[in-house]
Amino acid sequence: MTEQAQKGARMRKIKPIRQLLMIWLVAVSLQAAPLCRTVILVIIDGARYSETLGDPQGTYVPRMFSMQSEAVVVDNFINDGVTSTSRAIPAIWTGSWIEPRDTVYDGKFTQYTLTPSVWEYYRKASGQPANQAMYILKYLSSLWLPSFLPDYGPSYWPQMVSKGSSDIAVWNEAKAQLATYHPRLAVIYFADVDHYGHTGDWAQYTRAITIADSLVGLLWNFVQTDPIYRDSTAVIITNDHGRHLDGVSTGFQGHGCSCYGCRHIMLMGLGAIFQQGMHLSRVAYELPDITPTIGYILDFDTPQAEGQVMTALFRSTAVNLPEGSGASNWKLWATYPNPFNNSTHLTFEISRPERVRIEVFDLNGKYYQTLVQDQFTAGQHSLTWENHQAPAGLYFFVMQVGNTKQVVKGMLLK
Repeated sequence: MTEQAQKGARMRKIKPIRQLLMIWLVAVSLQAAPLCRTVILVIIDGARYSETLGDPQGTYVPRMFSMQSEAVVVDNFINDGVTSTSRAIPAIWTGSWIEPRDTVYDGKFTQYTLTPSVWEYYRKASGQPANQAMYILKYLSSLWLPSFLPDYGPSYWPQMVSKGSSDIAVWNEAKAQLATYHPRLAVIYFADVDHYGHTGDWAQYTRAITIADSLVGLLWNFVQTDPIYRDSTAVIITNDHGRHLDGVSTGFQGHGCSCYGCRHIMLMGLGAIFQQGMHLSRVAYELPDITPTIGYILDFDTPQAEGQVMTALFRSTAVNLPEGSGASNWKLWATYPNPFNNSTHLTFEISRPERVRIEVFDLNGKYYQTLVQDQFTAGQHSLTWENHQAPAGLYFFVMQVGNTKQVVKGMLLK
C-alpha cells in the first residue's frame, strides 16, 4: 500500500470518530440548564450501616429498603475523616475536613467553619435569598455556624430553622417550610438516632431509625406530589458517622474511632437525575464528596471543597447513536474522578455476554489507545485508564458494543 493510500485509510478511520465527538459536543452544548432545580439533603445522625441500608432485610428501614428500586445507592460510602458529630456534620455541608474554629457569637459559645458552606456557595452563585437555602433541625441554643470568609460569610448564610425537640417535630417544621417557600437547597437534620444510641437502649435506638426511615418516606411522597418539586428535585439521604461493631448489644452505644463500623455510612439518591434501581458496589465515595455533588446538580462551583463530584450516581450523559439490529441494553457511565491526575475509572454494564471495545481519542479525534477489546459476561464491569505519559488535555473514551457506540469525556491534569 502506498503512503498516500495508508494516509487515506487512517483518515477514513478517524473521520467517523470525529463525527461521533462532534455529535457529543453539540449535545453537551445544548444542555443550557441543570437537570435538577432543587436539592434536599437529609442527614440521619449516627445511624449504623448494619441497621440501615446494610441490612439485606431492611428490618428497621422498610421504607428506604423499598425505595431502593427507584434510587441509586452507594454501598461503599465512607467517613474518611473524624467520626464524631461535631466534625462530620460541618464536613458534610462544607466538603472539607478543615477543623472548625471556636468562637462566641451572640453571647453563646459555638464554632464556625473555615471554608464556605454549601449554602454560601449556592447563594453567592445564584443570588437567591436566604429562604431559598435552608438548614432545618431541632432546637439548639447554640448552632454551629458557616464561615465568616470575606467573599462568603453571613450575607450568604442559610435561613436556619431550629425548632422542636424530636425528629418528628423537625419533619413537621420542614414540611411547612418546604410547602411555603419551596427552597432550592434544603438540608434537614434528624438527630434522634445518635441521641438514643448513646443511651444504650437498643429498642429506643432502633425505633429512632425506623422513625427517621418513615420521615424519609414522607418527604419523598411530598416531593412527588408537590407541583413545584415534582420531577425537578434530587433527594439525597446520608449520615455523618456509623457506630462501633463490637456486637449489636453494645457496639451501637458509641462511636468516634477509626473502626470500619464508625466509618461506613450510607448514601442514597432519589430523583430523575440519578440512576434508578442501582447499587454502586465497585465505586467508593467519601463524605466530603456531598457538597461538590450538590454543586454539580445545582450548577455552582465549590472551589474550597476537598471532595469530588460523584459522577457515577447520575444517569449517563453519553450520546447513544442508533442501535444496530439485535443490540443488547448497555450503558457506559461518566469517568470518575474527573478531572483526574494520571488515572481515572470507567464503569459499564451490559445485559448479556458481549464483545466490548473501549478506545481513547484525543480532542482532535486522533486515536490514542485501546483500553479493552474482549468478551465480557453480563453485568457491571470497571476498569482503570492509567497513563503517566499522556499529555494533559481532554480525552474521549469511546465504547462500542456491536454497531452501537457511546462517548464519555475525561480531563487529564498534570
